[in-house]
Amino acid sequence: MRDLSNNEIASVSGGSKGLLAFIGDAIIDGVKLTNDVFNTHTVSAVGQTADKIGLGGLHHALDSVGYAVSKIVAGFGALLGGDASRVDYHYDEEWGA
Repeated sequence: MRDLSNNEIASVSGGSKGLLAFIGDAIIDGVKLTNDVFNTHTVSAVGQTADKIGLGGLHHALDSVGYAVSKIVAGFGALLGGDASRVDYHYDEEWGA
């Protein structure tokens, strides 16, 4: 069993999303797409290579900044009524947070 997303709840209850929620979802889609690209094997390999050559601290710092920015932008989208629960953050995938 799993929890329903905001979109699923709205769909089941017959609710409709307004313009602000549509904009919020579009913003979140951008965050999701960015994180999905960073989660690909090809892009993740760059960070893993940096770890192997002694640049792990820099890699972690960059991923941390990206995570913070992603959370802030997705949070703004959620404030507008978007559903941020569908974002698979690169930081969580890479560092196991």
